[in-house]
Amino acid sequence: MIVRVFCILCLLLLCISVSAQVVYKTVKADGSVVYSDVHSEGAVPVNLSSMNTVVVPSLNSASKQAVNNKPVPKPKAKIQYVVSIRSPLAEQTLRDNSGAVTINVEVVPKKSGKFELILDNQVVKTQSENQFQLESVNRGAHIIQVNFLDNSGKILASSKPQTFYLQKASALINAN
Repeated sequence: MIVRVFCILCLLLLCISVSAQVVYKTVKADGSVVYSDVHSEGAVPVNLSSMNTVVVPSLNSASKQAVNNKPVPKPKAKIQYVVSIRSPLAEQTLRDNSGAVTINVEVVPKKSGKFELILDNQVVKTQSENQFQLESVNRGAHIIQVNFLDNSGKILASSKPQTFYLQKASALINAN
């Protein structure tokens, strides 16, 4: 019991001695201010109150609103854009010997912006029209995706990647 009281008394004395230390303020030639517990040339002691206090703002927003008489503005609803590829359809097979492919895209709700076409994981074109004309596309399977961008280039929405197949007549097949 005596040891316990002695420990508590020592802790109280330690707290009092820590709060009784002096803090010095020094203003350097470049105007920067340095606070330290070590006295240096040109240092001025700072008068600190014996107890630091903090004012905590009220967490009840209803009482704060009543005091200010200002309605709390509702946050704007973020518009969700949906981009869909209208043609070619998913898994559709196209036949064109020149490799010409037309891709039609739709964004809902309608908004002005740019469309970025990604063909086989590479950006091919960026334009404001929702129809892409591609030429000399190799035969085989291709994955397309379209991003809808605002005028600053930020992606607002992306379509799901979808695959289409392009077939060309083979030069190896003999017509005779």
